[in-house]
Amino acid sequence: MDMNIGPIIMEKRKEKQVTQQELANFVGVSKASVSKWETGQTYPDITLLPLLAAYFDITIDSLLTYEPQLDNHEIQRIYTMLKESLETKSADDVLATIRSFVRRYYSCYPFVLQMGMFLVNHADMLPGEEKIQTYNKEAQELFIHVRTQAKDPEMITQALKYEAYTSLTLQDFDQVLTILGDQVPVLFPIESLIAAAQQQKGDDQRAIGTLQSAIYQYTTVFLSFFSNYLQLLIHDPKKFSETVSRGNEFAAIFNFKQLHPVALMNFQLSAVFGYAQMNDEEGALRELSAFLTIMKQTDFPVDLHGDDYFDQVEEWLEQLEIGNQLPRDSRKVKESLIDIVVDNPTFVNFKNQEQLQMIYIELRTVRERGTTENE
Repeated sequence: MDMNIGPIIMEKRKEKQVTQQELANFVGVSKASVSKWETGQTYPDITLLPLLAAYFDITIDSLLTYEPQLDNHEIQRIYTMLKESLETKSADDVLATIRSFVRRYYSCYPFVLQMGMFLVNHADMLPGEEKIQTYNKEAQELFIHVRTQAKDPEMITQALKYEAYTSLTLQDFDQVLTILGDQVPVLFPIESLIAAAQQQKGDDQRAIGTLQSAIYQYTTVFLSFFSNYLQLLIHDPKKFSETVSRGNEFAAIFNFKQLHPVALMNFQLSAVFGYAQMNDEEGALRELSAFLTIMKQTDFPVDLHGDDYFDQVEEWLEQLEIGNQLPRDSRKVKESLIDIVVDNPTFVNFKNQEQLQMIYIELRTVRERGTTENE
């Protein structure tokens, strides 16, 4: 969807015979903000749209030149604005905005899917009681809507997987198995077929980008498999340690500390808590120290990106529904990861409390520094 909101604001402002400063005073922003809206450099905050529409005596749809579909760029923009709004607006206002957008673009299935995932990823920041259950249920209804109404097979498959995810979160385990089955499906990577066709057409560079993007995605999924697998190996210390070792080697080979540090830290914490459950204090502190090192080295906010090896993935990242941003604000992820560790009762019986307390101090410093930078 082309956003013509800037020209419309300018047109309506001139019809009303008011200056940019007068409009800015009414809305509560700077004159420079209005100027940037009108020139298309930025868009108004979502929560200002009703105020602007009322000021010009038009509908929000007219202000947005409403169309029922959004392109990926617009989905990315709205998703980003909603994440930012959680920092500046009330949770009730953000939730109302999400629901308003869903109603407006109910037939734009990629957008509805992403709004469902937004509810899942930010449930803890939204209003009300029993947040996880409430918003996973609401998200599940959106996924079912897409699954039953969309015509695109890939969109239906994606909605089905998201529906299974919410069923797992809602502890409806039978429904998960009903949706997905209880056997691992045979993999048939279509990326190789796409790349082969591109190569045969003489477009080697595009084929390289296709396979790089596939490897990039699968490496992150593979590391998450290691994280989940560790949770099942608590009663097999030998295999647990071997899996930790192999996971760390895999992460080093693909340079996860630069490529995707959040995924690496999730794996490290899975190892930390596994060792702690097995009363292996040495292993837990070793992995916790490694976690601290990556946390200190990582610059937040974190976006998805390539590196010297994955040098052809930017175009693929850009075309994703929410672009190269993480589904959840990475600064909130940072705080959550630190909070999981600091003063966790799991570590209360560790003998080497001195090393543990030093790690706590450094993690608190990292958290406080991040909080100060965000203010």
